[in-house]
Amino acid sequence: MEVGSISSTPRSVEEIFKDFSGRRTGIVRALTHDVDEFYGQCDPEKENLCLYGHADDSWEVTLPAEEVPPELPEPALGINFARDGMNRKDWLSLVAVHSDSWLLSVAFYFGARLNRNERYRSLSSYSILFFCAGFTVEVSFVR
Repeated sequence: MEVGSISSTPRSVEEIFKDFSGRRTGIVRALTHDVDEFYGQCDPEKENLCLYGHADDSWEVTLPAEEVPPELPEPALGINFARDGMNRKDWLSLVAVHSDSWLLSVAFYFGARLNRNERYRSLSSYSILFFCAGFTVEVSFVR
């Protein structure tokens, strides 16, 4: 699978949430279980690298998509440049924060086609996932 490409575009709340969950699982795996491999792939001597989580629970460190505009929102660009200039734990935390933002931007990108009630259900799903992960997410919206 090419970076930025998806085999099928998720269209329902459940499909978007499944896509989000798979991408999140991949990123969490990169930053925890596979952290040494991830760290090694983020060579500061390489071009602007990005961490991509894929819907199939996998992850990849690679250059951003070449399409203009890209098929999906782009993750943080150049995660590799700050690697050697920061404490490892702080750098991983920075990558995690940028990855969380990217995950939500991808979910909102897919969710743009949802109606009002579906968007409400979708936001509830993400809040539950973040809460279960030990984070507190406060989402405000007008009903």
